Order: sequence, then structure tokens, then C-alpha cells
Amino acid sequence: MILARHRQFVDPETLQLINQELTNTPGWIYRTNFWRYYLVDGLEPYQEHDPSTWYHHQSAIHNLRQPWADLFKQVYELAGPNFRLQRYALTGQTQGQHQTLHYDTTLNLKGTFRSYLLYLNVKWDQDQGGSTDFAFEDLIVHQEWPEPGKLVVFDSQALHCGNPPAIPNVLRTTMVLHGQLV
Repeated sequence: MILARHRQFVDPETLQLINQELTNTPGWIYRTNFWRYYLVDGLEPYQEHDPSTWYHHQSAIHNLRQPWADLFKQVYELAGPNFRLQRYALTGQTQGQHQTLHYDTTLNLKGTFRSYLLYLNVKWDQDQGGSTDFAFEDLIVHQEWPEPGKLVVFDSQALHCGNPPAIPNVLRTTMVLHGQLV
């Protein structure tokens, strides 16, 4: 389920730059249970109910601005030369925006799939809630807490969900890169 955990994968200075952009740029788009932020202009949003839209236009992410380009490069270096990005998602949740348990990759795909989940908040306290819960047959078997700059690597076909903050006026931000090892 959890394959690796890297605390402080993102340094505090980079987290500050990222959070300045995320809190000062009107780029957030509201979805049903969370907010979505797109790093690339013209990238078509995927539809949750239509897996055929999940893996398109990924060549556009090679035009990322800083500090995002370095962050993607850092993940690619960790993932290794056989990692092929399929999609990324940068999401935010506020109090009351509960996700449902889900998989990052459809289960009918064959192969080895990895998710690289980055927690992007500058500071976070466990009392704020916001865990990522991993489940087996709808039973929570593991929780990861959103420590600033932490990266969690897991099987994309592991059942999980991100929980919102337990307190008002807080945005829990994460970015996940989903890909296949070929």
C-alpha cells in the first residue's frame, strides 16, 4: 500500500513560493467535493466519471513554470527512468469537503502504477485533521497526516481518500502525480 514516505521532500522555501501562488492567484476551480488548480493553460480538465479523459494532453506539462518544473523534476528523479506520468492533480479542500474512497487508476488497467502525493501546506497540525486514509474493503487500515513538504508514494490502485481540515478557514493542499512504471 504505502511504498515510501519522504519527510521534507519539498523544502520550506519552495513551500512558501507554492503557497504564495496558491493563495494569491485566482486559479482555483470548484469541483463537487474539493477545489482544483491547473498549472498549465489549456489543459483540458478530466471528468471523474469518464476514465477515457484521465490521460490526455500530458505533453503540455513540459512547459511548467517555476517552482513547479523543479518539483515535477524532483518527483521524476525519485520515480526513476521507467516512470511515465499519466496525470497530475493539484487539489484543495476546506472544512466539510469530504471525498469518497477512490482509486487513482482504474482497476481494469494492467501494469504497475504509482502515485506520488505531496502535501503542500507550509504548516499543519494533526489537530487540524486532513489525513489521507487508506482502506481495504472500506475499512480504514492506514492514515497519513499532511506534514508540510512530505511525499508519500503508494500503489495507484490502493483505495484511499483525502479528508478535509477539521477547522474552518483552512485550505488543505496536495498535489499527486499518477503514472505507470513501464
